[in-house]
Amino acid sequence: MTFLKIGVGARAEGLAGGFVAIADDPSCLYWNPAGMVKMRGKSGVLFNFLQWPADVQYSYFSWVHSFKQNQAVGLFAGSLSLPDFEETTVTSPHGTDRYVSYGDFMAGASYGIALTHRFSVGVSLKYARETLDDLNMDAFLGDVGTLYFTGIRDIRLGATLQHFGPNMRPGGTYTDASGEHKYEDYPPPTLFRLGAAGSAFRTDQHSLLLSLALEHPVDNSESLSFGAEYSFKNLTAFRVGKKINKGEENWTAGVGVRVPFMGMQIEVDFAYTDFGLLDMAQRVSSQLFYGGMNSTSY
Repeated sequence: MTFLKIGVGARAEGLAGGFVAIADDPSCLYWNPAGMVKMRGKSGVLFNFLQWPADVQYSYFSWVHSFKQNQAVGLFAGSLSLPDFEETTVTSPHGTDRYVSYGDFMAGASYGIALTHRFSVGVSLKYARETLDDLNMDAFLGDVGTLYFTGIRDIRLGATLQHFGPNMRPGGTYTDASGEHKYEDYPPPTLFRLGAAGSAFRTDQHSLLLSLALEHPVDNSESLSFGAEYSFKNLTAFRVGKKINKGEENWTAGVGVRVPFMGMQIEVDFAYTDFGLLDMAQRVSSQLFYGGMNSTSY
């Protein structure tokens, strides 16, 4: 279930994943569901595609709709796939000429509410499934997030607890040398994120948004993310980020273009992640905001 750790949204990943305290577009359902009520548009849709090293592909969709001025709901789904690969066994370590498949899927729903004009909370419930040949593992997991506007300029703080739930156990059948079937419980990839974000400056023509985030997973060491986004006339944005202690992931960069259209906003973003010795990861996402705009800034 480690695919649940893969960040979504080219804008967020262009900022190295330092998005927990920004969370103002439909990718907030992944990063921080409390951001739903602070989204730029009353309603929004996100389509995200990721090309990961080793021909791994990940697609993600999310939809958010606001109502009653201080509440919002959302739906999301994601699917990971990779090419079939040849099976190996103890007796055939170089391959059996039999090919197996692997894939992941998850879907869920979110709810957010602004308790005050500065503080909001959000929750998500999701179903996740991992499949390897005839084996599969299912889980029902939850996320909870908070977002707080400090009142000092536009500085805000965000925190999330993600992918928490009961231990998971594989099911299905397989063949091994002993003829026995042994399945163990595995904890979900729970992680805690804490972040801050704010503008270094903002004018009608130019703005610079800075962000940072701390990530604490239960199955790995802590990591840090720093990001910066420069926006020109609220139509074009350039992003750069740095991940520290995040395995092979290192520098990130991205660009985004926003186009007003018939009272809506269309946004297209691209992001690149340096994976060191591995192939680079590329993300592209498109977003549509409609139903009235709450804010016009990146």
